[in-house]
Amino acid sequence: MLSLEEARAAILERLRPCSGIEEVPLRQALGRFVAAELKARVDNPAFTNSAMDGYALAAADLADGHSVLPLEGESRCGDAPGAMARGTTMRIFTGAPLPEGADTVVMQEDVRVEGGRVVFPAGVRQGRNLRRRAEDFRVGDSLCARGRRLAVYDLALLSSSGIDRIPVYRRARALVVATGDELVAPGMPLGPGQIYESNRLATLLQLEALGVEVVDGGTVRDDAAALRALLGNCTGYDFVITSGGASVGDHDLVRQVFAEIGEIDLWRVRIKPGKPLAFGRLGEQGHFFALPGNPVSSLVTFKLFVEPAVLAWNHAQSDNLPGFGAVAGNDLRRQPGRTEFVRAKLHIDVAGRIVATALPGQGSHQIGTLRDTNGLIRLADDSPGFAAGDAVTVIPLSLDRL
Repeated sequence: MLSLEEARAAILERLRPCSGIEEVPLRQALGRFVAAELKARVDNPAFTNSAMDGYALAAADLADGHSVLPLEGESRCGDAPGAMARGTTMRIFTGAPLPEGADTVVMQEDVRVEGGRVVFPAGVRQGRNLRRRAEDFRVGDSLCARGRRLAVYDLALLSSSGIDRIPVYRRARALVVATGDELVAPGMPLGPGQIYESNRLATLLQLEALGVEVVDGGTVRDDAAALRALLGNCTGYDFVITSGGASVGDHDLVRQVFAEIGEIDLWRVRIKPGKPLAFGRLGEQGHFFALPGNPVSSLVTFKLFVEPAVLAWNHAQSDNLPGFGAVAGNDLRRQPGRTEFVRAKLHIDVAGRIVATALPGQGSHQIGTLRDTNGLIRLADDSPGFAAGDAVTVIPLSLDRL
């Protein structure tokens, strides 16, 4: 049985990253993964301009006790003002180009205008209130690395640098299937021994949040022939993800059937929840994940294994878990043996600390805790647990609920 790190490394080693690239306009690039480094096409600012509404001047003109300069002309946004005559000042507005001959802007609140003359305060220093050309970035500076997933702020940056179209990796295609005789779609009446299916919906939505084009394969019964028919006809997908049937029971057939048509690279991981996990390759293109059937195990293994695989497929950073330090809000004791991920409620206390409170009901079948879960507390395999106030490592799941 592999450790968490061994399993993640094995998956990433066997992953075949995307090679298909397309170009899309900025408006359609949100959430896509950049396929080539993007560099600035212009300087920013493109020209030295004023940071204030005020008056442009050469600071040297106020030397030797001079404090009054004649006002000649103005510079507005979109203007190309001419050179400013020596010994004069020019009205200027925020963002407007600094006229040739000026090296300073004094804000309008600090001056008096008397007729056609401007009275300046004492102690005007050269270079004040300017936004200098290229102080933000220059032509050729790197703005986005390959593999970066584009957010709104990235697109605003790229737009301001003159980029209108972006090379991105094509979207991954995934087939998602739930297996089990006991599964019933929400809204249908439950029969004896039946439960409502939720894993498939969660997997579909999580994949869509990662920018994957998903196909809902529905629910398949625990029948070898039905599984063969489904899995044998899933070429053309980059990922095939099932839930249930990955363990060792008589009716856990997914792993056995997949082994007939693909290559199983790993099975079972020393974690809790989520030990029964299978991963393999299907032809030149496909990657197969058999996630556990218990709802929480399915969610946790998606976070730990499927998400980093999708990121790596898009050439994005994927080898580190996004963990950070927190303080335990309560006690939890457990039997060491496996790396465990405890559902927790994270909050920021009055001292500004992130506090992680382990929630009651940690069984892999207990999905009710998800109403309060916004993070996971990670426990090493040899850890006996923690006491309130101890330092713990947490993995955030929903920062908007922090």
